[in-house]
Amino acid sequence: MELEFRHLRVVLALVDTGSLTGAAAQLGITQPAVSETLRRAERVAGGALFRRGAHGATPTPLGELVAAHARNVLDSLTRLKATGSALRLSCTPCTLQPHLVVLAAEALGTAADVRAAPARAAPVELVADGRAHAVLATDFPGHEHPELPGMRRTAVADEPLFVAVPEATAARGEIALADLADRTWAVTPAGDRRRAYLLDVLTRAGIRARVRTVDFGAAYGLVELGRVVLPVMPGARPRAGVALRPLAGAPLVVRTSLFWRADGPLRPGDVRRLRDRLADAQHTLVERTPLYRTWLTDHPDWETTPPA
Repeated sequence: MELEFRHLRVVLALVDTGSLTGAAAQLGITQPAVSETLRRAERVAGGALFRRGAHGATPTPLGELVAAHARNVLDSLTRLKATGSALRLSCTPCTLQPHLVVLAAEALGTAADVRAAPARAAPVELVADGRAHAVLATDFPGHEHPELPGMRRTAVADEPLFVAVPEATAARGEIALADLADRTWAVTPAGDRRRAYLLDVLTRAGIRARVRTVDFGAAYGLVELGRVVLPVMPGARPRAGVALRPLAGAPLVVRTSLFWRADGPLRPGDVRRLRDRLADAQHTLVERTPLYRTWLTDHPDWETTPPA
């Protein structure tokens, strides 16, 4: 359980009015409802938020801390609502994409319009020119998105890329990159950075690679037929006829990050809450993916969540 917006509104109303009666009048609810909400908030916070006395309610040190947090959060919510009916988020293809709508609403307290980033648009440019308030995007070592003026970035996850290979011929365990030297690799149309990164890694490994751009809908079918090898996120769902395998030494790495404008509607606290929710979702994804969970157990030094 955690502090909700209704808890924060009651705390601020008590600070502003100094009494349960005044808070109830300001919020348009009954005094017992204020008392019950305050009790719930104090249970979550872990201590008393106000001292009750003959002259009303005065905040404790913990109450002052929670009130300051509440004011920041509710101010951010007001600013977000003022920018339009929904927060505009964009996302490049990744396993966390389906979580964005729910998590943004939970973390920010406002509806979120989440759309896929156009295939030919640089994700950070969507934020820079105002088409999105924030974007969740992946990039790769040496092929990072540009740092545009006024932009901010916080990393959500660092993950190895696995490969999708035909199930009928897949060896068990990790596959060495050299064992795939004679194979054609595939990337999807939105994967320009992935293509350049993949070519760099294969070239450094001494592999003269063939990299083919394929439609996402056809990619797994081509894998099953043995025509291509497809780099995939480690939390990807298994498909019939296709096996997902880790690469020995984790030569392919992907970072998922949240980008936003420093002068936009999102404050650092908003971004921190959303980032933490996304990181939690990524941890849940690991637990639901036996292959990924086993790989992380075998690689205890790997940190999927970078420092904030």
